[in-house]
Amino acid sequence: MNRAMNNLGAGTPRCSVRHLDSAIEHLEDVLSPEGANSLFSKTYWRGRVVQTLSTPGLAPSQHSRLQRLLDRIAQA
Repeated sequence: MNRAMNNLGAGTPRCSVRHLDSAIEHLEDVLSPEGANSLFSKTYWRGRVVQTLSTPGLAPSQHSRLQRLLDRIAQA
């Protein structure tokens, strides 16, 4: 596993609340059906979503969007 993957601990927030919506939009784009053939593994994207979920100040709607992404990853 490379160094970038090791830094995806679920307890370490990756983005600030200020940039959270754009981070979620990015995840939604890359995890859309059109982006399903990503160069990165499901484990990588799950880590990114879980890490984003750990951002302090997450709004309920943001949490729901991220949970849908986790569900999408699980079903892929």
